[in-house]
Amino acid sequence: MTELKGVGALKFIKRVDSIFIPVKDIKESEEWYKKVFDLTVVYRSEDNIGFRFNEPWPLKTGLSLYKSEEAGKPSPVHFNFYTEDVDGFYQYLSDEGVEPDEVQSEDGMRFFDFHDPSGNRFNVVTFKEIALEHID
Repeated sequence: MTELKGVGALKFIKRVDSIFIPVKDIKESEEWYKKVFDLTVVYRSEDNIGFRFNEPWPLKTGLSLYKSEEAGKPSPVHFNFYTEDVDGFYQYLSDEGVEPDEVQSEDGMRFFDFHDPSGNRFNVVTFKEIALEHID
């Protein structure tokens, strides 16, 4: 076994590659996610589809949809989207026909939830980011 003393796992890990989201209907969900998030398809099979965000910088975390009978069951938010403009994104989603929940404020954060066609709940948050040099 290789000696890893003093080496954190992030030395080996480049990024969180993909977040997996269960959906009821792959085709309907593909169209919704491409429309709402302007995603590029990078993988496709009969019951799975992988996306990457259209970014001018190196690839970051992607979203992968997979067909599941469990999709849409109530669950906690498993991840959130960070934005510097929570009100702008709220308005954008509303304009796209998504019905986001009311924007809330708590502990220096502003946030809201919204759902995809399968009923998956997502959270959008904004807060003042702390520069890395100021983190202990």
